[in-house]
Amino acid sequence: MNQQTQPSPREHHFYVAIAKFLFHHPEHGVVSVQDPIKVKDAERYGLSPLILYGLTVAGLPIRWMTFTPVDQPRAFRDVLLDAWRNAEGLRGRPDILRINRHLATASPELARDMAEIGVQVEVADAKEKSLPASLRSAQDSSRWLLRKHDGKDQSLNGSIQALCRDAQNDHDFRVRDGHRGVSSREVEDRIQQWLALPAQVPVPTVTGGLDWQPGPWMSSWETSLPPDQPRYFNLDGFDGRTWLVTGEKAPEDIVEDDDFWADSDYDNAAEIAKNLVACWPNSPADVAKCAGITLRELQWFTSGKAPLGRHARFDLEDLLGIEYDERMGSYVGAGPYVLVAHKPQAIKEVYEAISKGGDARPCEIVPRQGAADPSWRYVLINTCGEPPSIVMAPRGANITERLPDLLMNYDGIRTVAPEFYRDVVSTCARACREPAVNIREMKDFVKRYEAHWADCAWQPE
Repeated sequence: MNQQTQPSPREHHFYVAIAKFLFHHPEHGVVSVQDPIKVKDAERYGLSPLILYGLTVAGLPIRWMTFTPVDQPRAFRDVLLDAWRNAEGLRGRPDILRINRHLATASPELARDMAEIGVQVEVADAKEKSLPASLRSAQDSSRWLLRKHDGKDQSLNGSIQALCRDAQNDHDFRVRDGHRGVSSREVEDRIQQWLALPAQVPVPTVTGGLDWQPGPWMSSWETSLPPDQPRYFNLDGFDGRTWLVTGEKAPEDIVEDDDFWADSDYDNAAEIAKNLVACWPNSPADVAKCAGITLRELQWFTSGKAPLGRHARFDLEDLLGIEYDERMGSYVGAGPYVLVAHKPQAIKEVYEAISKGGDARPCEIVPRQGAADPSWRYVLINTCGEPPSIVMAPRGANITERLPDLLMNYDGIRTVAPEFYRDVVSTCARACREPAVNIREMKDFVKRYEAHWADCAWQPE
């Protein structure tokens, strides 16, 4: 007797949060922010937060969203029943509704209410990745929901009703379009299989009042935001949307001049620091601590999200050997350094910076006699007339095998005197002890061999 394969249970992800990119403004209506902003900082621009409610089909890019003012929350039951009746792509109610622990705590009766209509509520554990990913994807896509309207009703309720219609229309369009353009044919096939399922429309039920308690967990994304930057409102003439843009608004009476940019300095210190930190022998946390800042402040600075204070920036530049080159009109990594090849792009960019675009003949050094270091390979960056730097590369690592391609004008392997090789190994070991001794140890090293590199490119024998 043939046994029929049981169909997989249908699963939806349900999430609720303060919208990360959408706020309401009494004059502009719903506003998209270019970069996330804390709710308290948003208030300074007259912006009010919105609540985002969303459902995503587990494992598929099928999503439905709706919104309310933060002081007018909707009952979870109402949101879910609305979605399962009106969002065609969800195919009605699921067998499993997955939520996070915050929603479970905020709505203790949700599991019981859902069980009455045949839906099992499951709470994701702390290691669950797919549910938070569904929320992040919804947050990111929400900023593009707004469509061009007549702009007559910018009131809170009128604007949010229009936003909810835009969200519904976006869902409907993607379902009709078959979600074309997804990442793979396999995903596209699974979407079509899902959309072919019969809809499990829930039986209408009588709902009561608010069935959950809002809390600080709704804006937990704020904890990772950098200090706020200057922002200004900008009307997009193409689609009629208003954005809160990060940066200083340029005076309207400035006429662009080609010579203006030629004469201006380029502050690329954050970019230089990012690549150097990625190649530093010590961890970013150790680098930050040595510079007197937090790891988060270092990450914000190197990613361009927030500047450092004047003294903190000076300390970081001093630690990493970053100097201002008046001839170039930008910052450079002066070195000399002991670097570790961790990330291909970072080591490539640092090398090209300190070698002035590849003006060097980097080579791996090995001892003429005796055994080489069993853990590391050492590459000498011998820029012409400049103090050399050393790149350490772990033996057997993929990036080590790629160094000939990453380091322009790579000159192969050179044998050196055992005494010199041992000096390189011991210098690197001392330079790796803590962030502050890196450049100091290398400066001592280059002094010992100044005759080999001064006014020439060092070619070890």
